[in-house]
Amino acid sequence: MLASDALPYDGVMVPSSREPWKIWANVLLTIGFGGFFALSLWSFGLIGYYSSKRPREPIPERGWTEPLRWTHGYYGSHDENEQLLRLFDWHLPFFGVAGAGFAIRKLHEKNEPWRAK
Repeated sequence: MLASDALPYDGVMVPSSREPWKIWANVLLTIGFGGFFALSLWSFGLIGYYSSKRPREPIPERGWTEPLRWTHGYYGSHDENEQLLRLFDWHLPFFGVAGAGFAIRKLHEKNEPWRAK
């Protein structure tokens, strides 16, 4: 089959009716809020798991000697506590990405002269 027999749109970029800033703003908002939501579910899942499976007193034989954050007195290992803290710290970058998408959207909407104030 020859290249001339191809579809008429091969090699031709079809222009989008949406501006690139709208696409980037939506992508950043989706990644930011999606990641924030996924991390929140993961964090709440771990907190629920640790709260249901861990004792309220330290058990040094199992390595559960440290009170876990946000579990209201349940004990676990140092690594488990660090994992909860790391998950909490990872919320900020996703919130920042969503904030960048929101800022891009607001910056361009502000500069559109046909919008009534």
